[in-house]
Amino acid sequence: MATKRTILVVDDEPDVVTLLETTLTGEGFDVLTAYDGISALDICNTENPDLVLLDIMMPMMSGYEVLEQLKANPVTQDIPVLCVSSAHTPEARAQSFRLGAAELIKKPFFPKELVAQIRRHLPGDDDIY
Repeated sequence: MATKRTILVVDDEPDVVTLLETTLTGEGFDVLTAYDGISALDICNTENPDLVLLDIMMPMMSGYEVLEQLKANPVTQDIPVLCVSSAHTPEARAQSFRLGAAELIKKPFFPKELVAQIRRHLPGDDDIY
């Protein structure tokens, strides 16, 4: 029996967090949520999620700063991070990949496409689905 995979959803917009939480729970994932970068870093250090869905545009600490800190920390550096952003610029894409993101997903997104991207980036998930 496969173990449930845990996804951390990080977004400062409660509606987006609720949509993602509902979608991912319905797909059989355990979901953790954070509404800011500092909480996201704390959760990653203590809960070690299998994957992080990270909004780029957040107050106080941007998704880029969170990503940079996750990748610099030996405890969290191997967690795949999928950045989610309404910024569709080549610069945003380049910055995400330069800092270590596995993928940049544009808002608005189709939930089924997002789930497919998540499954593609979960380590060792080929045999589960």
